[in-house]
Amino acid sequence: MTLDKLVRYLQINQKVALLAFISGLAVTLLVFRILFHNWDFIFLVWNLFLAWIPLIFIKWVWENESRKQLPFWLLAACLVVWLLFFPNAPYIITDLKHLRSVPETMIWYDAILIFMFSVAGFLTGLYSIRIVHRIISRRWNQELAWVIVGISMVLSGFGVFLGRYGRWNSWDIVTQPGALARGIFSSMRDPLAIKHTLAFSFVLMLLYFAFHIFAELKHNEGTHKYS
Repeated sequence: MTLDKLVRYLQINQKVALLAFISGLAVTLLVFRILFHNWDFIFLVWNLFLAWIPLIFIKWVWENESRKQLPFWLLAACLVVWLLFFPNAPYIITDLKHLRSVPETMIWYDAILIFMFSVAGFLTGLYSIRIVHRIISRRWNQELAWVIVGISMVLSGFGVFLGRYGRWNSWDIVTQPGALARGIFSSMRDPLAIKHTLAFSFVLMLLYFAFHIFAELKHNEGTHKYS
């Protein structure tokens, strides 16, 4: 994609442009940290890149679905692929654990730095869920959309646990499926995994519900009269 095409795309897709702007601010903070301190948090760029993958992918699916309804099997496969990568978006908030090793002189800067990356990751994730919600509600109905969203939240919470504590990655389902299956089965019996999954999925659902309501109000505000 050339620069001119990218600019035109961002002009048309203002929500994506806003998310790109927030992500750019986070990366800018990291650049200053690298210039004046060290490279310790360079991994945040990779984590944020992974958080963008499900949004870019599902946005492409939505654009194709809007032009011509995809076959059921293809749409289902696309949603599964999206779900495999979606936990990378909320996962980035777990990077707050690295603040424990930060020197006192850098604690506030690094807290703001990781917070900015977490916000960028969370927002890209919430927007990708919003698109999934729209795809399913348009293809079928709102009730099914909410059921799929809820299931996705629970599976995502479990995926974040697998990523943080088991150190599994989304592509391990292809590179080492047997080991991943054993890791999943073992984690399903772990009380910490259950608590982590419930807590994360609850927070994700709460944030998405607020995000969805705000988006719906914004979308419909033109039809309301304000005094």
